[in-house]
Amino acid sequence: GWAHLPFSWLKENTVFLLVTAMLKNFYVYSLSRLKNRVDGVDGKSRLKRFIRHFMTVPAKWTKSGRQNVFNLYTENQIYMELSTGFV
Repeated sequence: GWAHLPFSWLKENTVFLLVTAMLKNFYVYSLSRLKNRVDGVDGKSRLKRFIRHFMTVPAKWTKSGRQNVFNLYTENQIYMELSTGFV
């Protein structure tokens, strides 16, 4: 998708290319860590499938006993393991 750049100026296109390269690296790293732990996501999953099977989970922040609690509405354990690091 880099054949037709979105901006007219070189410095804006440079930022765009750097950010998309960093996001691609983060996505590949996430796939390598989650490919055997999430149903429907393997090492060759494209972004749309990854979002549909992993990223779209109903969740809500609630206030309980003077602290914020992050509630996930799913039974998949991988989300529970990942959500313990949220503050």
